[in-house]
Amino acid sequence: MIELRHLRAVIAIAEEHTLTRAAARLGIQQPPLTRLLRALENELGVQLFERHAKGMRLTSAGRSFLKGAYDILERMDETVEDVRRIVRGESGELAIGFTNSAMCNPSLPATLGQFRETWPDVALTLTEGNSSQLLGALRDDQLDAAFIRTSIPYVSDVVVELVLEEPMVVAVPKSYPLARHPPGNGLRLIDLEEEDFILYQSQYNNGLYKTIVDACLGAGFQPKIRQKGPQLMAALNLVAGGLGISLVPQSMQQHHAGQITYLPLSIRTALTAPLYLVFRSVRMTGAKLYFIHQIRRISQHAR
Repeated sequence: MIELRHLRAVIAIAEEHTLTRAAARLGIQQPPLTRLLRALENELGVQLFERHAKGMRLTSAGRSFLKGAYDILERMDETVEDVRRIVRGESGELAIGFTNSAMCNPSLPATLGQFRETWPDVALTLTEGNSSQLLGALRDDQLDAAFIRTSIPYVSDVVVELVLEEPMVVAVPKSYPLARHPPGNGLRLIDLEEEDFILYQSQYNNGLYKTIVDACLGAGFQPKIRQKGPQLMAALNLVAGGLGISLVPQSMQQHHAGQITYLPLSIRTALTAPLYLVFRSVRMTGAKLYFIHQIRRISQHAR
Protein backbone atom coordinates (compact mmCIF):
# COMPACT_ATOMS: atom_id res chain seq x y z
CA MET A 1 0.00 0.00 0.00
CA ILE A 2 1.33 3.41 -0.96
CA GLU A 3 1.38 5.88 1.93
CA LEU A 4 2.17 9.57 2.34
CA ARG A 5 5.64 8.69 3.64
CA HIS A 6 6.41 7.11 0.27
CA LEU A 7 5.41 10.33 -1.52
CA ARG A 8 7.54 12.45 0.79
CA ALA A 9 10.50 10.10 0.32
CA VAL A 10 10.35 10.33 -3.48
CA ILE A 11 10.10 14.13 -3.31
CA ALA A 12 13.07 14.36 -0.93
CA ILE A 13 15.25 12.08 -3.07
CA ALA A 14 14.30 13.91 -6.27
CA GLU A 15 15.08 17.33 -4.77
CA GLU A 16 18.24 16.34 -2.87
CA HIS A 17 19.58 14.02 -5.61
CA THR A 18 21.27 11.72 -3.06
CA LEU A 19 19.96 9.20 -0.56
CA THR A 20 22.22 10.57 2.14
CA ARG A 21 20.91 14.14 1.99
CA ALA A 22 17.30 12.94 1.49
CA ALA A 23 17.56 10.72 4.58
CA ALA A 24 18.93 13.61 6.66
CA ARG A 25 16.09 15.85 5.44
CA LEU A 26 13.51 13.24 6.42
CA GLY A 27 15.14 12.66 9.79
CA ILE A 28 15.93 8.96 9.20
CA GLN A 29 18.97 6.86 8.42
CA GLN A 30 19.94 6.02 4.84
CA PRO A 31 19.33 2.22 5.04
CA PRO A 32 15.64 2.58 6.03
CA LEU A 33 15.16 5.10 3.20
CA THR A 34 16.77 2.69 0.74
CA ARG A 35 14.44 -0.09 1.88
CA LEU A 36 11.45 2.26 1.65
CA LEU A 37 12.28 3.19 -1.94
CA ARG A 38 12.89 -0.45 -2.92
CA ALA A 39 9.54 -1.50 -1.41
CA LEU A 40 7.75 1.31 -3.27
CA GLU A 41 9.32 0.37 -6.59
CA ASN A 42 8.37 -3.28 -6.01
CA GLU A 43 4.80 -2.22 -5.20
CA LEU A 44 4.58 -0.18 -8.40
CA GLY A 45 6.52 -2.64 -10.54
CA VAL A 46 8.63 0.18 -12.03
CA GLN A 47 11.98 1.83 -11.37
CA LEU A 48 11.64 5.40 -10.17
CA PHE A 49 15.32 6.36 -9.92
CA GLU A 50 18.55 5.57 -11.73
CA ARG A 51 21.75 5.59 -9.74
CA HIS A 52 24.74 7.33 -11.31
CA ALA A 53 28.02 8.85 -10.22
CA LYS A 54 26.46 12.12 -9.05
CA GLY A 55 23.61 10.54 -7.15
CA MET A 56 19.99 9.72 -7.99
CA ARG A 57 18.19 10.64 -11.21
CA LEU A 58 14.49 10.21 -11.94
CA THR A 59 13.35 7.85 -14.66
CA SER A 60 10.43 8.83 -16.91
CA ALA A 61 8.16 6.81 -14.61
CA GLY A 62 9.72 8.57 -11.64
CA ARG A 63 9.01 12.01 -13.12
CA SER A 64 5.36 11.07 -13.59
CA PHE A 65 5.15 9.75 -10.01
CA LEU A 66 6.83 12.90 -8.66
CA LYS A 67 4.24 15.14 -10.31
CA GLY A 68 1.43 13.10 -8.79
CA ALA A 69 3.15 13.18 -5.39
CA TYR A 70 3.34 16.98 -5.49
CA ASP A 71 -0.35 17.20 -6.45
CA ILE A 72 -1.51 14.83 -3.71
CA LEU A 73 0.48 16.52 -0.94
CA GLU A 74 -0.69 19.95 -2.07
CA ARG A 75 -4.32 18.84 -1.93
CA MET A 76 -3.67 17.24 1.45
CA ASP A 77 -2.22 20.50 2.80
CA GLU A 78 -5.21 22.42 1.46
CA THR A 79 -7.59 19.95 3.10
CA VAL A 80 -5.82 20.20 6.45
CA GLU A 81 -5.94 23.99 6.30
CA ASP A 82 -9.63 23.92 5.39
CA VAL A 83 -10.34 21.71 8.41
CA ARG A 84 -8.36 24.02 10.67
CA ARG A 85 -10.27 27.04 9.36
CA ILE A 86 -13.56 25.28 10.10
CA VAL A 87 -12.44 24.53 13.66
CA ARG A 88 -11.35 28.17 14.08
CA GLY A 89 -14.77 29.27 12.82
CA GLU A 90 -13.40 30.92 9.68
CA SER A 91 -15.27 28.67 7.26
CA GLY A 92 -17.72 25.80 7.14
CA GLU A 93 -21.50 25.75 7.58
CA LEU A 94 -23.89 26.90 10.28
CA ALA A 95 -27.58 25.97 10.20
CA ILE A 96 -29.86 28.17 12.35
CA GLY A 97 -33.57 27.62 12.94
CA PHE A 98 -36.11 30.15 14.15
CA THR A 99 -39.81 30.62 14.75
CA ASN A 100 -41.34 33.40 12.69
CA SER A 101 -41.94 35.53 15.77
CA ALA A 102 -38.31 35.23 16.87
CA MET A 103 -37.03 37.08 13.82
CA CYS A 104 -39.43 39.95 14.50
CA ASN A 105 -37.12 41.03 17.31
CA PRO A 106 -34.61 43.39 15.64
CA SER A 107 -31.69 42.09 17.71
CA LEU A 108 -31.59 38.75 15.90
CA PRO A 109 -31.51 39.88 12.24
CA ALA A 110 -28.87 42.44 13.22
CA THR A 111 -26.76 39.75 14.88
CA LEU A 112 -27.09 37.42 11.89
CA GLY A 113 -26.01 40.24 9.59
CA GLN A 114 -23.00 40.98 11.76
CA PHE A 115 -22.06 37.30 11.87
CA ARG A 116 -22.22 37.02 8.07
CA GLU A 117 -20.11 40.15 7.68
CA THR A 118 -17.50 38.99 10.20
CA TRP A 119 -17.32 35.40 8.90
CA PRO A 120 -18.08 35.64 5.14
CA ASP A 121 -16.71 32.14 4.43
CA VAL A 122 -19.19 30.47 6.80
CA ALA A 123 -22.29 29.37 4.87
CA LEU A 124 -25.21 30.48 7.03
CA THR A 125 -28.43 28.52 6.43
CA LEU A 126 -31.70 29.75 7.97
CA THR A 127 -34.74 27.52 8.53
CA GLU A 128 -38.17 28.64 9.75
CA GLY A 129 -40.53 26.36 11.66
CA ASN A 130 -42.50 25.94 14.83
CA SER A 131 -40.84 24.91 18.08
CA SER A 132 -41.58 21.19 17.62
CA GLN A 133 -40.19 21.11 14.08
CA LEU A 134 -37.05 23.01 15.05
CA LEU A 135 -36.31 20.81 18.06
CA GLY A 136 -36.74 17.70 15.91
CA ALA A 137 -34.31 19.08 13.34
CA LEU A 138 -31.88 19.94 16.13
CA ARG A 139 -31.93 16.39 17.49
CA ASP A 140 -31.45 15.01 13.96
CA ASP A 141 -28.34 17.21 13.50
CA GLN A 142 -30.02 19.21 10.74
CA LEU A 143 -29.64 22.38 12.79
CA ASP A 144 -26.77 23.72 14.89
CA ALA A 145 -28.98 26.03 16.96
CA ALA A 146 -32.53 27.39 17.02
CA PHE A 147 -34.52 30.29 18.47
CA ILE A 148 -37.84 29.37 20.03
CA ARG A 149 -40.43 31.06 22.24
CA THR A 150 -41.16 28.02 24.38
CA SER A 151 -38.94 26.50 27.03
CA ILE A 152 -38.69 22.72 26.76
CA PRO A 153 -38.40 19.83 29.19
CA TYR A 154 -34.90 18.61 29.98
CA VAL A 155 -33.34 16.70 27.09
CA SER A 156 -29.88 15.14 27.34
CA ASP A 157 -27.17 17.20 25.55
CA VAL A 158 -29.66 19.96 24.56
CA VAL A 159 -28.82 23.34 26.11
CA VAL A 160 -31.61 25.91 26.59
CA GLU A 161 -30.56 29.52 27.29
CA LEU A 162 -32.82 32.52 27.83
CA VAL A 163 -31.75 35.25 25.40
CA LEU A 164 -34.20 38.02 26.33
CA GLU A 165 -37.70 38.81 27.48
CA GLU A 166 -39.82 41.47 25.82
CA PRO A 167 -43.11 43.09 26.89
CA MET A 168 -46.33 41.62 25.56
CA VAL A 169 -49.07 43.74 24.01
CA VAL A 170 -52.71 43.11 23.23
CA ALA A 171 -53.53 42.70 19.54
CA VAL A 172 -57.08 43.93 18.87
CA PRO A 173 -58.96 44.22 15.54
CA LYS A 174 -59.28 47.90 14.63
CA SER A 175 -63.06 47.47 14.38
CA TYR A 176 -63.38 46.52 18.07
CA PRO A 177 -64.58 49.15 20.58
CA LEU A 178 -61.56 48.26 22.71
CA ALA A 179 -59.29 49.50 19.92
CA ARG A 180 -61.19 52.76 19.53
CA HIS A 181 -61.46 53.55 23.23
CA PRO A 182 -58.55 51.97 25.13
CA PRO A 183 -57.91 52.77 28.83
CA GLY A 184 -55.44 55.59 29.25
CA ASN A 185 -53.19 53.70 31.68
CA GLY A 186 -52.97 50.52 29.64
CA LEU A 187 -55.16 47.45 29.68
CA ARG A 188 -55.70 45.24 32.68
CA LEU A 189 -56.31 41.60 31.98
CA ILE A 190 -59.74 41.88 33.58
CA ASP A 191 -60.61 44.34 30.79
CA LEU A 192 -60.36 41.38 28.41
CA GLU A 193 -62.73 39.11 30.31
CA GLU A 194 -65.51 39.30 27.71
CA GLU A 195 -63.22 39.07 24.68
CA ASP A 196 -62.60 36.03 22.49
CA PHE A 197 -58.95 34.95 22.74
CA ILE A 198 -56.85 33.58 19.89
CA LEU A 199 -53.72 31.96 21.28
CA TYR A 200 -50.65 30.14 20.08
CA GLN A 201 -50.19 26.73 21.67
CA SER A 202 -47.05 24.64 21.53
CA GLN A 203 -47.04 20.90 22.09
CA TYR A 204 -45.30 21.42 25.45
CA ASN A 205 -48.09 23.61 26.89
CA ASN A 206 -45.57 25.57 28.95
CA GLY A 207 -44.86 28.60 26.78
CA LEU A 208 -46.77 31.79 26.03
CA TYR A 209 -50.08 29.92 25.98
CA LYS A 210 -49.67 28.80 29.60
CA THR A 211 -48.31 32.20 30.63
CA ILE A 212 -51.39 33.98 29.27
CA VAL A 213 -53.94 31.49 30.62
CA ASP A 214 -52.32 31.46 34.07
CA ALA A 215 -52.26 35.27 34.15
CA CYS A 216 -55.96 35.45 33.24
CA LEU A 217 -56.81 32.91 35.95
CA GLY A 218 -54.79 34.99 38.40
CA ALA A 219 -56.82 38.05 37.36
CA GLY A 220 -60.01 36.20 38.26
CA PHE A 221 -61.41 34.84 35.01
CA GLN A 222 -61.12 31.94 32.59
CA PRO A 223 -60.20 33.27 29.13
CA LYS A 224 -62.63 32.39 26.36
CA ILE A 225 -60.32 30.78 23.84
CA ARG A 226 -62.03 30.92 20.45
CA GLN A 227 -59.12 29.56 18.39
CA LYS A 228 -55.66 28.07 18.87
CA GLY A 229 -53.08 28.84 16.20
CA PRO A 230 -50.02 26.68 15.42
CA GLN A 231 -47.81 29.80 15.38
CA LEU A 232 -47.97 33.35 16.66
CA MET A 233 -48.19 34.68 13.12
CA ALA A 234 -51.21 32.46 12.46
CA ALA A 235 -52.86 33.87 15.58
CA LEU A 236 -52.26 37.41 14.31
CA ASN A 237 -53.76 36.53 10.94
CA LEU A 238 -56.95 35.47 12.73
CA VAL A 239 -56.97 38.66 14.78
CA ALA A 240 -56.61 40.68 11.57
CA GLY A 241 -59.65 38.81 10.29
CA GLY A 242 -61.68 40.04 13.26
CA LEU A 243 -62.06 36.68 15.02
CA GLY A 244 -60.78 37.79 18.41
CA ILE A 245 -57.85 39.27 20.32
CA SER A 246 -54.44 37.93 21.24
CA LEU A 247 -51.41 38.77 23.36
CA VAL A 248 -48.14 38.81 21.46
CA PRO A 249 -44.53 39.96 21.91
CA GLN A 250 -44.12 43.70 21.41
CA SER A 251 -41.79 43.21 18.44
CA MET A 252 -44.66 41.71 16.41
CA GLN A 253 -46.71 44.90 16.33
CA GLN A 254 -45.30 45.74 12.90
CA HIS A 255 -47.59 43.09 11.38
CA HIS A 256 -51.10 43.82 10.06
CA ALA A 257 -50.81 47.45 11.13
CA GLY A 258 -53.79 48.30 8.94
CA GLN A 259 -56.11 45.75 10.55
CA ILE A 260 -54.82 45.48 14.13
CA THR A 261 -54.36 47.96 16.95
CA TYR A 262 -51.70 47.00 19.48
CA LEU A 263 -52.45 48.14 23.00
CA PRO A 264 -50.03 48.13 25.95
CA LEU A 265 -50.81 46.39 29.20
CA SER A 266 -50.87 48.35 32.42
CA ILE A 267 -47.68 48.42 34.42
CA ARG A 268 -49.18 46.21 37.14
CA THR A 269 -50.33 43.67 34.50
CA ALA A 270 -47.06 43.50 32.60
CA LEU A 271 -46.40 40.17 30.91
CA THR A 272 -43.22 39.25 29.09
CA ALA A 273 -42.46 36.92 26.19
CA PRO A 274 -39.21 34.97 26.47
CA LEU A 275 -36.91 34.09 23.60
CA TYR A 276 -34.68 31.03 23.99
CA LEU A 277 -31.60 29.80 22.17
CA VAL A 278 -31.37 26.01 22.05
CA PHE A 279 -28.39 24.00 20.82
CA ARG A 280 -26.80 20.62 21.33
CA SER A 281 -23.60 20.47 23.36
CA VAL A 282 -21.91 18.38 20.66
CA ARG A 283 -20.10 19.29 17.43
CA MET A 284 -19.05 22.61 18.94
CA THR A 285 -17.18 24.05 15.95
CA GLY A 286 -15.52 27.41 16.03
CA ALA A 287 -18.33 29.01 14.04
CA LYS A 288 -20.97 27.60 16.38
CA LEU A 289 -19.09 28.74 19.48
CA TYR A 290 -18.66 32.23 18.07
CA PHE A 291 -22.35 32.44 17.15
CA ILE A 292 -23.43 31.37 20.65
CA HIS A 293 -21.05 33.98 22.09
CA GLN A 294 -22.71 36.68 19.98
CA ILE A 295 -26.19 35.68 21.15
CA ARG A 296 -25.06 35.69 24.77
CA ARG A 297 -23.95 39.29 24.29
CA ILE A 298 -27.56 40.16 23.33
CA SER A 299 -28.68 38.55 26.56
CA GLN A 300 -26.16 40.53 28.60
CA HIS A 301 -27.20 43.83 27.01
CA ALA A 302 -30.88 43.07 27.59
CA ARG A 303 -30.41 42.79 31.34
